[in-house]
Amino acid sequence: MQILKYLILVFSVLSGLFFGCTRLPNDESNPHSLQRRKVEEYFVSSGVVRYFLPEIPYWANFSESAGCRREESIKYLDLKMVRGSLSLTYEEAIQLQLMLNNMIFDLKEEKHISHIPFKEEEGLFFKASDRIQAGIRTFRVPKFKRVHLIWIDPYLKNVTGLKELMQKSSVGLGHPVFVSLCLTRSHLDNWMKTNDFANKNIRLLSYEMLSPYDLEGELKTKYHIFVDEIFGKDKSTFFYGPKDRPVPQVFEGNFKIIRY
Repeated sequence: MQILKYLILVFSVLSGLFFGCTRLPNDESNPHSLQRRKVEEYFVSSGVVRYFLPEIPYWANFSESAGCRREESIKYLDLKMVRGSLSLTYEEAIQLQLMLNNMIFDLKEEKHISHIPFKEEEGLFFKASDRIQAGIRTFRVPKFKRVHLIWIDPYLKNVTGLKELMQKSSVGLGHPVFVSLCLTRSHLDNWMKTNDFANKNIRLLSYEMLSPYDLEGELKTKYHIFVDEIFGKDKSTFFYGPKDRPVPQVFEGNFKIIRY
């Protein structure tokens, strides 16, 4: 009897170890489910990983001022380290963050995967860095002297008010830039197509251009978008926001606020 109990105990322990170590298939229907990296994805990095900040978990990925939860997690860069190592300006570094995330999203879409191997992330970083230093940009600053930053997050679910605003003659005096603290550039582009805003020469400033670093490269306690650094101090910049919503504090710089 004692031997039988011992055998049952051993069998129970071995069964628990076996099933506990068994890898379950990824739940592709749930983008926020835990997924394990394949062993072959781990490699000796050239050091690019030090430029990446830890990924924000889904539950903490939201914008309080815009009142939204972001469905897509992005790669935030350590701007202080990136700028110091690559001798980049703030504008170049934030454009690098945008371009890198856009490349990562495109690759995921192309391969129908939820994440890419570390080695490929590193390759995309080098590719994006080369393009930035060659003067290539994902977000192209309008050549117009007057720029209209139009905050669209309050209208993501109901575009009626936004379409009425876009019909006003005063809005046509400057080049429109739709700004979102909720959507990535790719998702914002899809939203534009769905709501008949595509092909209207409207530039898109998405939340990949947010950073917790200031112009001196110091880590602060809030996110920033430095308008003058992105658009240039020679521009006349106007920020359009609804009367019933405060202007998000992430926007910093010399610009005029227009309530509607």
